Formats: sequence, structure tokens, C-alpha cells
Amino acid sequence: MNGYAIQLMWGVVTLIGGGLLAANVRGAADWFQAMSYAYRSWPTSAITCRVMGGVLALIGAGTLLSAGR
Repeated sequence: MNGYAIQLMWGVVTLIGGGLLAANVRGAADWFQAMSYAYRSWPTSAITCRVMGGVLALIGAGTLLSAGR
């Protein structure tokens, strides 16, 4: 597997995963927030999780755009 394929996979995973988290599909952000009590490494609010998901989606989109050049 070459670097181009890895870049495409990373872009797709972060774009879709981040989008799902930002949109709180099926309570994804709420689930991450609930885990924060147990692990102390996740954000303490669902809004923070959704913002992080949005950032990940933007990173994924940027990665896909740079891979297409």
C-alpha cells in the first residue's frame, strides 16, 4: 500500500467519522461524552465532541482535496 492510498483512507475515515460525530448521528457525541466520565480523556460535553467532529471532518476534506492534486 502506498502513501496515496493511506492518504485517501485517512481522508475518507476522518471526513465521514467527523461528520457523523458533528451531526450527533445516533447519539455519537452523547456516547463520547458519557465515556468521558470513565476515561477522563474525552471531552466533558457533547458540544465539545461535536466541535471536535467538525474539525475532524474539515481535516478529512482537506486531506482528500490535497490527495486529488
